[in-house]
Amino acid sequence: MRTCDCCCASSKDNHLAAPADINDFLATLIGVERAWGLLDEAEHLAGNDAEGTRNIIDEAIVEGAASSQVLTRAARLLSADESGAEAAHALLERAVCLDGAPAPTQLALARSFAQCGNLSAASRWMQGAMLRARPDGALLLELATIEHQAALLIATAARSFPCRDASLAVSTGCTLLAQGHRKAARIAFDIAFAAGARFADYLTTYSELLADPAMHEDPPLPPGPLGMPHWWNVASMAAEARLAAAVPAETLVPTVASREKSDHWIGRGELGAFLAERIRAAEPFSWIRLNDGEARFLLHLHPDLGASVPEREASAMARLIWYVWFGQDLNDVPKASVEALGRQFETAIANADLLGLPSAEQLTGDKVHYGFCSGLERYMTRLFARSGPKITTWAGFNLTLNEIDPFLSSLLNGLDFVGVISPHPDLAGRLQRLHGIDHIRSYDIPGETRLDRPREHSDRGTHFPAIFGRIMRELEVPRRGAPFLVAGGLLGKIYCDRIRQLGGIAIDIGALADAWMGYNSRGRVLDSAMRWQLPA
Repeated sequence: MRTCDCCCASSKDNHLAAPADINDFLATLIGVERAWGLLDEAEHLAGNDAEGTRNIIDEAIVEGAASSQVLTRAARLLSADESGAEAAHALLERAVCLDGAPAPTQLALARSFAQCGNLSAASRWMQGAMLRARPDGALLLELATIEHQAALLIATAARSFPCRDASLAVSTGCTLLAQGHRKAARIAFDIAFAAGARFADYLTTYSELLADPAMHEDPPLPPGPLGMPHWWNVASMAAEARLAAAVPAETLVPTVASREKSDHWIGRGELGAFLAERIRAAEPFSWIRLNDGEARFLLHLHPDLGASVPEREASAMARLIWYVWFGQDLNDVPKASVEALGRQFETAIANADLLGLPSAEQLTGDKVHYGFCSGLERYMTRLFARSGPKITTWAGFNLTLNEIDPFLSSLLNGLDFVGVISPHPDLAGRLQRLHGIDHIRSYDIPGETRLDRPREHSDRGTHFPAIFGRIMRELEVPRRGAPFLVAGGLLGKIYCDRIRQLGGIAIDIGALADAWMGYNSRGRVLDSAMRWQLPA
C-alpha cells in the first residue's frame, strides 16, 4: 500500500497540528462549537446591550481560541463598534497565525491519506479541517471511521454537534458497521435520522441494526414521535420502503388513473352535488375515506398484502398507527378483539356507497406513504374482483370540498337535524349556530394522540373497546336519511357503517373537524383548511 509521508512532511510547517490526544481534541471542538453559539447570541444582542455583547464576545474568544473562523467572526463583531477596532485587529493577527490551508483543502487531503492507508495523517488533517470551520457532527463521524480505537467515543461526542450532511452521516455509519463498530454505527444512524435521512437502503439497514437488543439501551435510543418507541418509527419507515420497492409507482399509477377515468369516479367538481343529492334522497348512505393509516391496519390484518416486509417491521408499522389512533400499544389489546374489529372494518368498506381512496396524483408524488397505499390498492383490487367496481373519489376531497364550500354550508344549511361523532364536544353546537340547524346530536369520542391536548393524555386507551362499544350500542338515527358528520379515524369508518345500517347518511370528514375547531393535527396537509375555523 502506497503512503504519502513526503507530502505530509513537506507541508508540516504550514499546518498547525490539532491536539494529538482525541480527548483533548474533542474538548477543543466542543469549546469551538460553544463559541459559535455565543457569537450567535452576541450578534442577536448587538446594539441593545454594548457591555453584555462585549462580555459574550470575550467569552467566545476564550472558548474558541483554537478556531481562526471564531476569531475572525469575533473580530467582525468587535469592529462594528469604533472602540473595538484595536481589539478586532489584534484578533485577526491571532487568526492569521493560527490558520493554515483552508478547511476544504485539509479535508480533501485527509480523505486522500485515508485512501492511501495512512490513518494517522488522515486523522491529523481531518482534525485540522474541523478546527477551521464550524464543527459538524457528520465530519466527526467520519473521523470515527479513521480513529478505530476511539470510534465509540468520537461517535458519542458527535451527538452534541449539528449534523449538516445526512448523507455523510449515513455513509460513515455504514463504514462503522462494516468495521464492526456496531454501537458507533447505531449512533451515526441516529444522527443521520435526526438530520432527515430517509434513504430506503439506509432505513432497512438501520431497522435491522435496531433489532439487536444490545442497541436499545446503550446508548439510549432517541425519543420517538408522540412518545412511542423510536424503533417503531424507523421500522415502519423501512416497511414502507420495502412495500414501495415491491410495487413501483409506474406499474400501479396507470391502474389508478384508469379508475379515475371511469363512470365510477366522482371528481372534485362533482362531489358536492353528489352528496347533496344523497341528502335530498334521504336514503341510507356511507362515504368513508381510506388512506395510508387504514392501509397499515389492512396490511396487519392480511400479512400477504405485504409479503416483502419482515415480521418485526410489519409489527412496528401496525403498532405505530394504532398508537397514533388510540395512544396505546396494539400488543396490549387482546388479539381476538383486534380480529373482531378487523371484520367490522372490512364490512364497513364492503358496505360503503362511496369510497375515498388515494388518487393517481397522490401516489405519483407521495414519497412517504406510497408503499402503504400500494398495499391498500392490492386490497381494493381483491375487493373489486369480488363485488365489482364501487363508486370512488379521492380520500383528500373532504378538504377540497371545504375549500369549495366552507363548512359544507350548501349541504348543511337549514337542515332539521345533523349528528356529529368527533373528539370535539362543541363541534355540533357551533355547526348548529352557523347553519341554523334545528336539532343536533353529538357523540363525544377520545381524540387521536397527535391532537395532544390534556384530554388525549388522560384518556389514552379508552376509545377501543370501551367507548367504541358504548357508542355502537347507543347510536340513534332519528329519521331515515338523517345526516351525520363523522371524525373518528379507523373506528369512524365503522361508525359510518352503523349509521348506514340504522338508516342514516354518514359523511367521513376526518381531520377537517380538527381544523374547524382550530387544531392542526396533520401539519402541512391541514395548512389550507386552517383558514376556516368555526366561530365559538
